[in-house]
Amino acid sequence: MAFLLGKVIVSGRIRLVSGTRVGGSQGGLKIGGVDLNVITDPQGRPYLPGSSLKGKLRSLTERVLEASVSDRGMHTCGKKDEYAKCDVCRTYGTLKSFEGVPTLTRLVARDVFLDESSITEEMRANMDMEFTEVKFETAIDRVSGTALKRSLRQVERVPAGAVFRPAEFVFNVYEENDKGLLRCLFVAMELLEDDYLGGMGSRGYGKVKFEDISVWWNRATDYQDGKVALSECRRINGEMKTPTALVQGFDTLKAKLT
Repeated sequence: MAFLLGKVIVSGRIRLVSGTRVGGSQGGLKIGGVDLNVITDPQGRPYLPGSSLKGKLRSLTERVLEASVSDRGMHTCGKKDEYAKCDVCRTYGTLKSFEGVPTLTRLVARDVFLDESSITEEMRANMDMEFTEVKFETAIDRVSGTALKRSLRQVERVPAGAVFRPAEFVFNVYEENDKGLLRCLFVAMELLEDDYLGGMGSRGYGKVKFEDISVWWNRATDYQDGKVALSECRRINGEMKTPTALVQGFDTLKAKLT
């Protein structure tokens, strides 16, 4: 049985550098007949699902660590000895093991909600809906240079400049060796800034930037004493407020996880 040593809380904001689309259900039609909707909360506001964030971060981590990928396009360990050596599965979790060995997930990714104040009046004047814009997409015949028949579609996306916050990740520490795994999260965040979030990334969508990151360390005993406030005086990352800075200064940060 694993015992919790503590939790690392990583919080910040995600700024959209380009228009971003994380797709939602097309079960409900919106005014204007948008073909591809963004996912929204019950109040109709766009948000970034924790599942999308965690899945993208895991995919990028698999690539940089050169983890083997199955026929289903994902990596997962099937044996206990494989899991013990795998930074990917120990960080992000795994499917049911072939050996029936229970495994722990260290990383929790929360849903991230739109900061409505980031949508300025100037932006609203050029948007099609309250929180989103509509971009027309079409497929081009490479021979004739003209649009293919019936290929025109309307894509809803959250505009560049919008901010989602708080972006919160919780990293559970069960043993001393887990503390080093936290670096995988910061590297993946760094990679995501040079990749894309959501769909149509090869067409310019989905460039994001993590800003104003804060890191806190809550020991298991802190929870028993009620001393887990995410206050400025308890923040442990100093001036390291970007993924790159956290990767570069990781040894300094790790030394504070005592």
